[in-house]
Amino acid sequence: MYNIKQAAARAGVSVPVLRAWERRYGIVNPARSTGGYRQFDDNSIARVRTMRALVDEGWSPSGAAAAILDGSVPVQLQSASSAGEVLSEAVAGGAVRGTGPAEAVAMTERFLGAARALDPDAITAVLDDIFARGSFERIATDLIFPALEALGDAWAAGQVSVAGEHMASSAVQRRLGQALEAAGSAEGHGPRVVVGLPPGGRHELGALAFAIAARRAGLPVVYLGADLPTDDWLNAAQGARAAVIGVVTARDRKAAFEVARLLRGAYPELILAIGGRAAQEAPGVVRLPQELTDSVATVAAAIAP
Repeated sequence: MYNIKQAAARAGVSVPVLRAWERRYGIVNPARSTGGYRQFDDNSIARVRTMRALVDEGWSPSGAAAAILDGSVPVQLQSASSAGEVLSEAVAGGAVRGTGPAEAVAMTERFLGAARALDPDAITAVLDDIFARGSFERIATDLIFPALEALGDAWAAGQVSVAGEHMASSAVQRRLGQALEAAGSAEGHGPRVVVGLPPGGRHELGALAFAIAARRAGLPVVYLGADLPTDDWLNAAQGARAAVIGVVTARDRKAAFEVARLLRGAYPELILAIGGRAAQEAPGVVRLPQELTDSVATVAAAIAP
């Protein structure tokens, strides 16, 4: 048996974090000594270590705890390093926790229903559910992007009002902004990667998701946002290793290619990449694949020394 300091050290978390996970999520239920002090066994430490590995993969603490408590993710009793490897492989290779095709459709319907009803509390609830389902890359690909595409279709069909579409997409944008901050600083190691949209480009959620995933992969990303003037692209790209330009609609292409042309003229060694639903091939520009993790891997390979 171990006291709380020993247990925290063995699990790789701080004592306050261990206390919080015990009280808020019930991930462990330690015994008490005759003096009233917590006592943790090896199984408790394994649970905390497993939860830490899931959180490191991008799960929310509540989602990680739920997965462990309901058995969706097995508790790893081996060493911290091998447990982390097993969990990383399981999370990267598996589906979003507890979400098959029918559940994903139902979640999208909840999202659309909340947008139709202009119900911010319902939007918050469904986003809480989505972000508790797995790593960021998985939920973005399997849940967030499909829900946003359905939202756009519903708006175009007159099934969701402009107000409802704006409310729902703004809520997603706020969550992604929080995820970008949680992914760490833009400093990283090596020359930075700048990410943004060309002049006139306003649909930034895909570029923002890429920036989050790239930071989580260790790339030193600076996110520039939507509708960035060409002069600001030139200033931001000075000294950068790569520039990633989002192209969401066909109307964005001309402006994106013009940004790429100006950047190539100013910084011949700069790696240029274009990604998004409407991205097309262009001379001297890397076209990123649609899959989020593949896009990040493509940029990481391009900037590798």
